[in-house]
Amino acid sequence: MAENTSDLSRLRVMVIDDDDFQLDFATELLEELGIRKVTTALGGDNALLALDHQPAPDLILCDIQMPGMDGFELIKHLGDRQFEGAVILISGQGAKVLYTASLVAQLARLHFLGTVEKPLSKNALLNMLEKAQG
Repeated sequence: MAENTSDLSRLRVMVIDDDDFQLDFATELLEELGIRKVTTALGGDNALLALDHQPAPDLILCDIQMPGMDGFELIKHLGDRQFEGAVILISGQGAKVLYTASLVAQLARLHFLGTVEKPLSKNALLNMLEKAQG
């Protein structure tokens, strides 16, 4: 497990959500898993601005339901930009919304790792992060 943690420590992760509490909660979980390079963006518009001004992350954790630019629209922008990192979609809206979002991500030709329902759990994140390492 220690070797896996050191691999995770090199990942650059961006968390995108419209709720400060969710951003802080996801950041804490990622840090507990050994990830040291976590950036956050409050909403899709801020995420695109951040992506224009910093190195691209290895992984994006993105909420689907957000005011303004939602996760679906952000996925389209990531596909248009040929984002090469991995994407995990998160939502509290249930399985149908997550399934639809997964189809959109695959159609955008993103490296789509999967979906996670809110509330996030350390185990669910770890399972997805192990896919990112694979």
